[in-house]
Amino acid sequence: MIKYRIITDSSSGISPDEADKLGITVLPLNLEYKGEMYRDGIDISTDEFYAKLFASDEQKKFMLARFMEKKEMPKSTLVSPALFEEEFQKCKDNNEIALVLPIAACLSGTLNSARIASEMVEGLDSIIVDSKTALGAVKIIIYSLLKRQYDSKEELEYYLNFLIDHVEFLAVPDTLEYLFRLGRLSKTSALLGNLFQIKPLIELNSEGKLVPIEKIRGLKQSFLKLKSHIEKNAPIDPTLPCELGYSNHIENVNQLEEYLKDILPNGYTKAQISPVVGAHVGPGASAFFYFTTKTKKDRFGE
Repeated sequence: MIKYRIITDSSSGISPDEADKLGITVLPLNLEYKGEMYRDGIDISTDEFYAKLFASDEQKKFMLARFMEKKEMPKSTLVSPALFEEEFQKCKDNNEIALVLPIAACLSGTLNSARIASEMVEGLDSIIVDSKTALGAVKIIIYSLLKRQYDSKEELEYYLNFLIDHVEFLAVPDTLEYLFRLGRLSKTSALLGNLFQIKPLIELNSEGKLVPIEKIRGLKQSFLKLKSHIEKNAPIDPTLPCELGYSNHIENVNQLEEYLKDILPNGYTKAQISPVVGAHVGPGASAFFYFTTKTKKDRFGE
């Protein structure tokens, strides 16, 4: 049986206490907002950061006024090569394979930092891969990896790539405002979408980019569409973990949970999503992460 240590970043939503219990390492991403820098999950909690980001908007009931106002959006910065180098040295000293599974490369430069750091530690045995996903999807990949033991590095790497190929990330934003502010939608599309209560079902594609599956009117109909999507792309194994995620309003995801109750695999969890991606989908967003029978090639035609 091989020895390995998983190293991920704080966007996975795995807390320091949970990381200790699992025997993994979680390195903090940095969040920059209004001239202040915070280490995600260390200097500021998820609730505290969302309060800073969303509070003023949620007090403004007049939608047009909110869209006209210039608003500074948070920026996330990568985990530095120095932090990775320190952890890699520990892995080498303990004769462990360093398995690095960060947020998707298209969302952060953290993967590149890990690759740079790996070249600084001579003799390091490592597996450094692009997760091509984020948040609870990374978390359930980690949970699934830890459920097994491996006789070789090749066996570990094979199962890791299998999980990455089958993980699914679905989200329903409650407002289109933040997709507009981060350049994902035009102001007109976002304004009209909010006016007509459009709640798109969003998927993370094979590169880890947020893309709409369908534009739907009303939260209930979006949740029903999400359920229909899961039924068409069934869970691969009911014993594998899955997770419901939410930004700052648990009420919406509780409603989603009710719609999914009869099809949810065993042992699902519910957790708040990291501000690193939560800032893209805004307040009231809901998400679901699970493993589907269909590969990325099946789903995205690649």
